[in-house]
Amino acid sequence: MIDGYNTIGYQVYNVSSKDFAAGRIFLKELQQIAKFPFISANILDSLTRQPIFTRYIIKKVSKKKFGIIGITSKPAKMIPGIEIASPDSTLEKIIPELRKKVDYIIVLANLDRIAEKDFFEKSFDIDFVLISGSYRYSKNLEDKNNMIVARCGSIGKYMGIIGFDLQNPDVKLTDVSRAVAQLSYARKRLDSFTEATKGKPVEIFYANKPSVLSTIKSLKAQIQVLTNENARVANPVSYDLIALDETIPDDQQIRAKLNELEQKLNSARNRR
Repeated sequence: MIDGYNTIGYQVYNVSSKDFAAGRIFLKELQQIAKFPFISANILDSLTRQPIFTRYIIKKVSKKKFGIIGITSKPAKMIPGIEIASPDSTLEKIIPELRKKVDYIIVLANLDRIAEKDFFEKSFDIDFVLISGSYRYSKNLEDKNNMIVARCGSIGKYMGIIGFDLQNPDVKLTDVSRAVAQLSYARKRLDSFTEATKGKPVEIFYANKPSVLSTIKSLKAQIQVLTNENARVANPVSYDLIALDETIPDDQQIRAKLNELEQKLNSARNRR
C-alpha cells in the first residue's frame, strides 16, 4: 500500500489508531518506506506524552500556505506504549499557533461516530475538514460551524476532489458544489434533447410535443440562473466525488503492483 501511495504521489498521511494493528515498530518501518510524511497531532508516547509523529505540515501552493493537521479518535482497546489525546483539546491548542503561519487550515480527521459528533458540537477556526473513519461519504460538501466538510468513506472506493478559485482573499470561501452538480445535470438533460434533433431547430423537431418544448425552455432558464449565480460568487469551492469502479481505466504501473501482491498472497495461502 505504501509503495502504491508513493507511486500516485501522496503528499501526506494521517495516521489512525487502527494503523497500529501490527505494532508500533512495524508502523515506523512503513514510515521509513514512505516518500511522504506521516502526521498526527494527538498520537502520543504514553511515557513522554510527546507526539510520535509530526503534528502538522505546511504546504505552499502558489502564494498561499496550507496547514495540514492529522487527528484520530481513541481505539476501543488500549495500544501498548501509545496514548491518544482528545482530538478536540488537541486542536484547541494547535490551531491558534498554526493560524499565525498559514492562510488555510485543513484537518484530516479519522473519527468514529461518537468522536465525530463531539467534534462538530464545537466551533474551530478551521477551513476544511476531510473525514474518514466511517462508511459515510458525501456527494456534496457540508458546512458545519463555518467549516467546509468532505467525506470519502473508509473503504477506498471513492476519491474526493476539492477545488477552489481564490479571487478575493478577504472574502469567505463559498461552496458551490451543489449548484455545479445541478448545472451539470441540467446541461446533460438539455443535450439529450438537442442531440436527438440531429441539427434541426428544437422548435421544429418537437413541434408536436409541447411538453418537451416546455421542458427545454425550463432547462435553459435553469442553466442561465445557475450560471449567473455561480458567476457572482467571489471564491467558489467545488467538490467532485469519483467512484473508483470499472469505468476508471487501470494505471499499468499500479496494476502490476496489484498483480505482484496477488501472487504473493496466493503463495502464502498455498504454504498453509
